[in-house]
Amino acid sequence: METYQLALHPEHIETVGGWIYKQWWQTSENSPEVVLSRLRGHTRLDAVPFTLIATEEDNEVIGTCSVIEDDCAERPQYTPWVAAVYTREDRRGEGVASRLLQDAVKITSQCNVEGLFLQCDLDKVSFYENNGWKTFEKGVGEKKATIMFRKLIDEQDSAHQSTTAH
Repeated sequence: METYQLALHPEHIETVGGWIYKQWWQTSENSPEVVLSRLRGHTRLDAVPFTLIATEEDNEVIGTCSVIEDDCAERPQYTPWVAAVYTREDRRGEGVASRLLQDAVKITSQCNVEGLFLQCDLDKVSFYENNGWKTFEKGVGEKKATIMFRKLIDEQDSAHQSTTAH
């Protein structure tokens, strides 16, 4: 499995956009084009917003994860956010989402931000805790979402120390 920024492989935008639309955005007010237009805006490398994809050796996409400026209408002061973490159903439980999250953290830690937020349902909290996030707020909004946070400053300092130590 390899991960790449979607900007390097725009041929996968429709696949990723379809997953995101079906999983989170499918309503009578939305169309797949809403998601696709947002993904097309993720063109700069190593800068928020960006989307990662996980692929197999044959360049088949098996998962995705985005880092965006805002993902919670109730908390516009928090930024940036991990969003749309998705693994193809037949590949779940193989570490795809964890790998995407690790790589999202690596890229975001180079963007001079304090940390990353995400919102999830209660049944996903332990998964994100196992990947380095801590509960920040509970019961937010109509969905009663849990807001989680992962501090990146320490990771920036660690990365800087390891490069200056050589």
